[in-house]
Amino acid sequence: MKLTLLMTSNCKLCDDAKLNLKHAIESFNNINYDEVDISTDDTLLEKYMIRVPVILHEDTIIQEGITDFFTIYEYIESVQA
Repeated sequence: MKLTLLMTSNCKLCDDAKLNLKHAIESFNNINYDEVDISTDDTLLEKYMIRVPVILHEDTIIQEGITDFFTIYEYIESVQA
């Protein structure tokens, strides 16, 4: 399973989301994620500028804004079940 973390630099919420995501995927096999800095893509910037961080699985938004470990973990668990 591949997840995506949409983020920007110098973003405390993005740093928190990255930490929550790393901790959530530790318990699972074959899960990784890509970090995408939306400031390098005008389309992503327009769509997600006030919503970052955003954690995605394919086209599904797992969380955005304030993130937490439990929601990410429960999502992964439900998809892998």
